[in-house]
Amino acid sequence: MELRAAREMRRNEKLDRALAKKGDAPSKGQAQSPQKKPAADKLSLSKQALNYLDRQSQLQRELEERHARQNSLIEGHLDAMETKKKQLDTMEKTLKMMRKCDKIAAAVMRGDRVPPEDLRYLMIHDQNGYKLAMAMRRPKKDPERVESVLDEEDRRGDSNETVGDSRPTTSLSPSGPD
Repeated sequence: MELRAAREMRRNEKLDRALAKKGDAPSKGQAQSPQKKPAADKLSLSKQALNYLDRQSQLQRELEERHARQNSLIEGHLDAMETKKKQLDTMEKTLKMMRKCDKIAAAVMRGDRVPPEDLRYLMIHDQNGYKLAMAMRRPKKDPERVESVLDEEDRRGDSNETVGDSRPTTSLSPSGPD
């Protein structure tokens, strides 16, 4: 399909007629063979209509670009929220583990009897807390038997996350020059 402005088509038609009158007309002795133009659909539009269509297509492209930017921003925010949620869940699990370790360590420091699986849990998850609790343990004449603070998941060992104390461990042995 051919799209042209109406003014351009009129100008081209006038040029075609002028050329046909001047020298392109066949001589009297020659047979006139009409030149056939290829069949094509033609649509003539005014300049105003062309400008309007151009403006509409430009507005459509801008709208699509704006939607694409908004969608990418939304996806970015959703990804960030998902990441923050994962971080929050991890921090929540760590906090629960730290609370359990603190309860176990407090019971050890008071001199109470703590179940062996609780001591093992404290030793695995907070080594420095275990060392501190054992060092600060006060002996009792009649120690109380403390119930376990661990839930079934902790007893089974399903939580494979071992989060140690982030403090640096110092050696108690003197290090001298070799």
